[in-house]
Amino acid sequence: MKIRIEDNFEDVIMKASTGLGFGKQELAERAGLETGKVAALLDGEADDDALKAVAAALQLDGSSLVDMAHKKWYPATTEVDGLRQYNTPFPVPGYEEMTVNSYLIWDKASHKAIAFDTGANVDAMLADIHSSGLSLKALFITHTHRDHIAAYDTLLQACPGAIGYAPKEEPFGKAMPVSHADRLHFAGLGIEARLTHGHSPGALTYVITGLPRPVAIVGDSLFCLSQGGARENYATALENNRKQILSLPENTVLCPGHGPMTTVAEEQAHNPFFPEYK
Repeated sequence: MKIRIEDNFEDVIMKASTGLGFGKQELAERAGLETGKVAALLDGEADDDALKAVAAALQLDGSSLVDMAHKKWYPATTEVDGLRQYNTPFPVPGYEEMTVNSYLIWDKASHKAIAFDTGANVDAMLADIHSSGLSLKALFITHTHRDHIAAYDTLLQACPGAIGYAPKEEPFGKAMPVSHADRLHFAGLGIEARLTHGHSPGALTYVITGLPRPVAIVGDSLFCLSQGGARENYATALENNRKQILSLPENTVLCPGHGPMTTVAEEQAHNPFFPEYK
């Protein structure tokens, strides 16, 4: 199933302008545009010249923003043996088409598995665990927004012995706390936690080793062509994404909380928020 890219170009403009504290009028002045033109962009009306002007004012990459507006790029299909993505509907008022991701990784030799977030439900994940003879050892939460933990209890109750883990800065029930730079090992799988807060107070990215290629479960810190909203901590979110995620090897598979999987190289080349890589 082809998962839709989470954000449109107007979402990128809104997230950047909100993070920088620019209203429509100030953004228009900085971009040398009429306020009505900025309003039209935010309503989804693509104008290449206006997009480039707004991008410059917002320190975004103009060419990437234009390409995004015309839907010129979608990430290559990524398949990694021992990694599976689940995408479940999680409608909210005004955004009924919203979906949320969860992930399962496993070691082929030991059949030990680890889940990351739960999405709206874990029916498909549980079916795969049982049909493949896997033993779920842990559930790691990237952050505690409700769409990522909706089926937390359901999954752990269905898999006795599995341990829940959550960011130390976002305590959740009886979940074991995880901090930046913590390293855990399950059979042939290694997990390194990296603090990538901004969208939420203690969000963690989990870097996985032991699969055929490096994988990072990034939650809502980074999306394909975008990143999670960070109204109060925009600069922090950008810096964390640069230092903790986009610094990983280029072939690292990025597993976001919403939208399709992507890679470090693809986001460096196409994500408008990071013009320095272009």
